[in-house]
Amino acid sequence: MILSMTLPGDGAASVLKALRQEPALWQIPVLATIPSGDKMEELPLALETDDFLCKCHPLFDLHRRVQRLVDIASFRRRESILQDEANRDPLTGLLNRRGLQAAMASLSEGDLPLAVCLFDLDDLKKVNDTHGHDAGDRMLRAFADLLRRQTRAEDIHCRYGGDEFVVILKQISSLETILRKGGNICQAFHGFQLPDGSCATCSGGIALCGSHEKLSEELISRADAALYQAKQGHKGTCCLWKAGEKTER
Repeated sequence: MILSMTLPGDGAASVLKALRQEPALWQIPVLATIPSGDKMEELPLALETDDFLCKCHPLFDLHRRVQRLVDIASFRRRESILQDEANRDPLTGLLNRRGLQAAMASLSEGDLPLAVCLFDLDDLKKVNDTHGHDAGDRMLRAFADLLRRQTRAEDIHCRYGGDEFVVILKQISSLETILRKGGNICQAFHGFQLPDGSCATCSGGIALCGSHEKLSEELISRADAALYQAKQGHKGTCCLWKAGEKTER
């Protein structure tokens, strides 16, 4: 976008404000045109753009500046794609462990209270050994798809390990809702049939983070402790971590 800093009234400011309010437009480079370099102190908004150019420029200079900004934007897009691929599990398309760490680092107080849910696909190794890794991969993809359907797009979804998945449910405070959600996911996955006609199961553990608590990876350890309790009791169920429980297996 080529934006004149001498538009009438607050024209330039309103355009920049509109660009900042719409995430889909954040990557559009903005080239500001200014009357002359010696008036920059009167045009602070120009410093908030990607580049600026005096209005009395030759046409080839404008073309060169535009091409430079387009090239930079293209490089940033490719870099973003590569970064996204590095943070995703190729089999399921969910975040991998590195991506989860980045996503957790971006959480803010506005996302609280939240719940960290850790799910384990029961007997995945046995499925791989008995029916082959293709059957195990179908099981993993089916569970990833189930998580997407059962939770919101703004929640965080991750394949945490070989047979473990993490879901972070944002802005959720009702204990009843959280336990029902975890139970529904376990129950829904029970409908996935294995090649021998038997039904797959998964177990879950949940840890809560209240509005005034600190976000940390300790939450995953707590969810893991609750998951261990679920698997010790009865596979295919979901447990909630309680204060005083051990956070290591």
